[in-house]
Amino acid sequence: MKEKKACWYGSKQLWIMIYTAILFLIGSCVIGGNNNTVFPAFAEARGWNLDIINMVSGIGCIMKAVGLLVLASTVRKLGEKKLIVITLFISAALLVVFGTTRNQAIFLVVILVLGFLGGGYEKNGGMSITAKWWPTKKGVVLGFTTMGIICMNFLYVPLMPKLFAATSLETGMIIIAIILAVVAVLGLLFVKNTPEEAGTYPDGDPDFAKHGAEIAKEMQEYKSPFTLKKVCADRNTWLIGLGSAFAFLAVMTYIASAIPVMVGYGYDYTAATMIFAVGGVMGLVGSVVLGIVDQAIGTRKTFIIYFIFIIIGFIFAYLMPHGLVFCWLAGIVIFAAQGALCNLLPSYVTTKYGRWDYNAGYKVIGTIFEIGAGIGVMATGIFKNPGQMFIFDLIILAAV
Repeated sequence: MKEKKACWYGSKQLWIMIYTAILFLIGSCVIGGNNNTVFPAFAEARGWNLDIINMVSGIGCIMKAVGLLVLASTVRKLGEKKLIVITLFISAALLVVFGTTRNQAIFLVVILVLGFLGGGYEKNGGMSITAKWWPTKKGVVLGFTTMGIICMNFLYVPLMPKLFAATSLETGMIIIAIILAVVAVLGLLFVKNTPEEAGTYPDGDPDFAKHGAEIAKEMQEYKSPFTLKKVCADRNTWLIGLGSAFAFLAVMTYIASAIPVMVGYGYDYTAATMIFAVGGVMGLVGSVVLGIVDQAIGTRKTFIIYFIFIIIGFIFAYLMPHGLVFCWLAGIVIFAAQGALCNLLPSYVTTKYGRWDYNAGYKVIGTIFEIGAGIGVMATGIFKNPGQMFIFDLIILAAV
């Protein structure tokens, strides 16, 4: 009988990669992806204050961190699959409310709850499954699956205004809600928490078959030695957590405001959305390239390369009023950096804590990371001068 060869991208592995990428896409769209086009449309149609919505949206991103922390124990009890399905269905129902309410207070509360639920299906669900399916190949895998986050830039942001124009604000959001419900059903029917449950092996490596039953049983009974106190006491937790949080803070000030900022500088709306879309493609490139570099030289060294890269991007962002070429350069560099950051952080956590202790480490480091993103989105509602905002970004990036 011919011996099976290890293959981390077999058919079962590819399905989980595609599904987790979709989860990352959904989380980035409905949490933090509305500021450029969706929120302005609702604010104009309903007569609401956009700055308040943007600031609450930032708190919504922080609520994802709260959800990550609060639901970390829930994923252990329910398993990733059940948590994903439940939080997706609730999110779908809330999106219907999001699109149909005429009450701004309800609208803002929904934004916060949607953020919290993202800590379920995306952070405790998709990220945790990735750590279990690919204990040693996570750098390359995350380089591909976190493309879902970047796809928001050229799928959701530019296309939502067209969807609203073709239907209405209400119908457009109901369509998005239906998509979430379909993804939940697919998860219920076809997703497995571990490769062992799917009849395959971690990293797709048959060598695990020698101890497959023991591994599956041990994982079920496993209790992590990394308590919350122990993780918080680790110096590296704060170094990588704060470093990545500051980077995400800066990135989100740009991502959440790029189109209105460019239009405010006098550039054409179509050109601004085109830069956003092309930048999204560059995010895919950054995700793949830095994922490969991460696998080759390690996460720490890759982070250093990342920070040099993103500082250059924000210098271009500051220079955007001086010519469209700087808008293009800023978009290409910052979006590529965003793609890299989205897989570097979980890669670091998996490297340090492994497949079984991933949740213990990520619930702290990921919480710090998401708080940084939320503050970045909030900044778009606080800073009235984009140039001052980008100077602020450069200062915090240099400080790291």
